[in-house]
Amino acid sequence: MMALRAATTILLWALAAPAVQAAGFGPPEGTLPVYALPVAVPPGALSPLLSASLFREESGTGAARAYYLGAGVAGSRLQIPDSPGATAWKVVPATDCARLEQVPTALLHTPSVQAVPVQQNPLPMECAAAFEGSCTSRDGALRITTVFEGRRRAARVGGGFFGTEGTIDTTFYTGVRTLSIEHLPSRLVLRMQERLNNTNGYSAPQTAIRYLPELQRLLLLGASEAHGMPQAHCVALPPP
Repeated sequence: MMALRAATTILLWALAAPAVQAAGFGPPEGTLPVYALPVAVPPGALSPLLSASLFREESGTGAARAYYLGAGVAGSRLQIPDSPGATAWKVVPATDCARLEQVPTALLHTPSVQAVPVQQNPLPMECAAAFEGSCTSRDGALRITTVFEGRRRAARVGGGFFGTEGTIDTTFYTGVRTLSIEHLPSRLVLRMQERLNNTNGYSAPQTAIRYLPELQRLLLLGASEAHGMPQAHCVALPPP
């Protein structure tokens, strides 16, 4: 199952009127411990910060599940070849948080390693997808909330690719969107902010936030940007 682009920018491409694209969320800050997550992508290879599926290895020994990321990897369920430049990465817990260790893509085609279906994803797909809203992880440990403070301007603009197919309603925003990730048992919080300037586009990083409850880790894979480049971070969650 191929994932969507990690930090999607929602934009009404059908509008002919010019719109400034969203700047993306800034670096995470708050009371939850967050660490940079180095990712060394080989030349010509696909990066897990732009598009990645979550895979999970079921252990028959009672050990903690192993998690993997596949960029351009179809997996064993789909009888299709991997994309050119496909890469696979194992999430390895570390003393501070975690590291990504590149592994052969063939590992993600073994029967014991399966792509995590939407219905079993630790975070529901609506998390961090809408302009504003709130959701809770399936285990009840995390709450993700997005709020906006600023001005809203309703407008009617030309529809269709060339703006000649009638008019449609849209809203332009000027202000700050704040995405908060709260660990409910400890009340520790992480926040990222996105500044909007008269735009109808915004970031929706739902597939860039990966919650791994068995490892007590949260990965932010391109959910934030710095100087126009996607960033990777690891959040070490307090023990249960």
